[in-house]
Amino acid sequence: MGKHLSLSQRVLIEGKLNDNLSLRKIGEFIGKPHTTISREILSRRVYIKGNSFNNFNTNCNKTKKAPFVCNGCSNKNKCRKNKYFYYAKDANDNYRTTLVESREGIDFENYEFRKMDKIITEEINLGHSFYMIVEDHPEFNITERTLYYYQEKGYLSCKNIDLPRKVRYRKRKRNVPKNKSDRKENTCRIGRTYQDFLKYVDEHKVDYYVEMDTVEGIKGHSVLLTLCLIPSNFMFALKLNSQTISEVTDKINFIKKILGFESFHKMFPIILTDNGKEFKRPDLIEDNGNDVINTKIFFCDSRRSDQKGSIEVTHEYIRKYIEQGTDFDLYSQEQINLMMNHINNTKRKKLNGNTPYNLIAEKFGVETLNKLGFYFINPNDIILNPSLFKDNNK
Repeated sequence: MGKHLSLSQRVLIEGKLNDNLSLRKIGEFIGKPHTTISREILSRRVYIKGNSFNNFNTNCNKTKKAPFVCNGCSNKNKCRKNKYFYYAKDANDNYRTTLVESREGIDFENYEFRKMDKIITEEINLGHSFYMIVEDHPEFNITERTLYYYQEKGYLSCKNIDLPRKVRYRKRKRNVPKNKSDRKENTCRIGRTYQDFLKYVDEHKVDYYVEMDTVEGIKGHSVLLTLCLIPSNFMFALKLNSQTISEVTDKINFIKKILGFESFHKMFPIILTDNGKEFKRPDLIEDNGNDVINTKIFFCDSRRSDQKGSIEVTHEYIRKYIEQGTDFDLYSQEQINLMMNHINNTKRKKLNGNTPYNLIAEKFGVETLNKLGFYFINPNDIILNPSLFKDNNK
């Protein structure tokens, strides 16, 4: 269990080879021994014939020792020697083909299927979806749709009631603004409307920004301030004692203190939020000191939470642990951090099987995430239900 490399891990291997990292460092990054990385590269690297001329020796000695491929070579585009490259997609296709050939003819009643059923049942009890199970266990050589078929036919031990709830959204009503709301633009929104946001994104070719919101438990009690990094869907959740401007500002300043103004601006260059009363002082959040460019705050249109749809969808992961209407006073920040680490290390179909943690670690570095209390969790150890808090009561 957990011995096989997934496509997302192979993508990371390719990326780190391109960055010229050692096999040992790559192994540490994805949680595998460097010998596993070495075997993977040697068995699945792609050979590309060089241009042979005047009996020139076209074999490169560099490919005979680690890392055994030319991905990170600075001279690879000009070199005429025979080359080897590691490509994640080709390696994964080769792996799956080999797996299919080795498992042809397996009967549902054999030991392998019973073993698979046991693993699926264990992971469903941890709140994992069929998609996560398929991604974490490529050795099953099975699709998400096939698992649903097996479950419907009664081949698997898990029942409908055991499966994680499917999230469905009703089509939202579009309320035409009344004259009252049209009379005067709120001062804090001037130059920060959703139309201003779209214009800024278009003019500056923005492909990364942050969505901000709050999640309520019980009215008048603690709430969670959430910050979702787009497009990775990596999410922060910070407990606020009250839904006020000062509480939001204190938490944002807490992050600034950990990162420093410059790193904060890199991670939070643009923030899109709603019109909650707790966000009515954007200038306090935007201020990054005298020497660093200010963060830019923009507001969605009134009653248009779909304009920051990614954070709304990601909130559903929080509801796997803490049901709507539950008092957040019952949970410590340490428990919230634990929950967010499990959420951020969950593979997403939207991210092609990758995790928010891996994508943000690639962008900002593991060290930065460690400072903020985030860390890697093995896919097999992910828990997506309230049992996570069983042994972590504070």
